[in-house]
Amino acid sequence: MTREVDVVLPVLRVLIETDTGTLRTQEVRQRVREAIRLTPDDLAPLRNRQDQRIDQTIRNLKSHRNVPGNPFFEGWLQDVPRGYAITDLGRRVARESSAH
Repeated sequence: MTREVDVVLPVLRVLIETDTGTLRTQEVRQRVREAIRLTPDDLAPLRNRQDQRIDQTIRNLKSHRNVPGNPFFEGWLQDVPRGYAITDLGRRVARESSAH
């Protein structure tokens, strides 16, 4: 099962590929789903929801933004209405991780 920590870099990378560095949550979820290998657990439907576990994992990044280690808390992402925006610090983190 993919954890929140596992989707941080893919989220940063899909945002860095955009012209504005900003995407709606639905677009982030779609692009990350295409960028990572999903497990059967990731694809399990959520009870009483219209989406799958991986979608909730990605949304949890925003929900848990006040937790140390979270990319919002660390200043890598910025909360925008109905979406995510990468910061300059987030761009540096994404570039440095790609170099390794």
